[in-house]
Amino acid sequence: MGGKTVEDCIKEVKNLEDKASLSREISAYQYKKYKWIFFLLSLAVLVSSTSIALLSIADPAILRSLSFLPSDQQDMRNIIAFLGFIILIISFSDKILGLTESMNKSEQGVKLLTDFIRDCHTFRDVESKDCDETMAGLKLESVKEQYNYLNQILSLNTVSNMTFLRIKKAYKQKVKVSKMLDKDPDINLKEHYLMSLKDWFFWRSPHQSDLSTTDEKIDESMTHQKTQ
Repeated sequence: MGGKTVEDCIKEVKNLEDKASLSREISAYQYKKYKWIFFLLSLAVLVSSTSIALLSIADPAILRSLSFLPSDQQDMRNIIAFLGFIILIISFSDKILGLTESMNKSEQGVKLLTDFIRDCHTFRDVESKDCDETMAGLKLESVKEQYNYLNQILSLNTVSNMTFLRIKKAYKQKVKVSKMLDKDPDINLKEHYLMSLKDWFFWRSPHQSDLSTTDEKIDESMTHQKTQ
């Protein structure tokens, strides 16, 4: 195991746990994004279907009295046909774009990463106290294999550089707040959140963000090579 001590193994497991926590934030962001898109598409189908039903059964005299609707019967048919076409496009878009599949995959990613993080946490806080260097080394190798496997099956590199940096910044803020509360549960976090909002709106230039993200991706790639 390279002569690593139990403390060395704990540090490496903690490092992988932190990386997995950030990956979980990305999966959660993707899940929320797909869920929101799916909701908007479902709402569009509902509105279109309701409009078609109302236009089909309503009294033509009443429809002609409404100023925002065309008085010509052929134009009314064209509107109904257009709404039906919208429903058709939305129905096929889910299958073509795989929105439901992507949403379910992101949700599953959150669950898998949560289990991985919990396993790492259990080793650091409980199992490591009763194991020697050999057992700790074996556990570290097992954690590395799990981490590499999760990186292979989860599509976490689909977010843009700017989105990745925002997610990472928000995650670091959460960790910072958690540590602050651990030290002082009665601390006033109002000023901290005001500064966080300021940092969020007055963001760095895209050029700086791209450079930072590129460096992080290079570092991540080197980390994967070391864990393999």
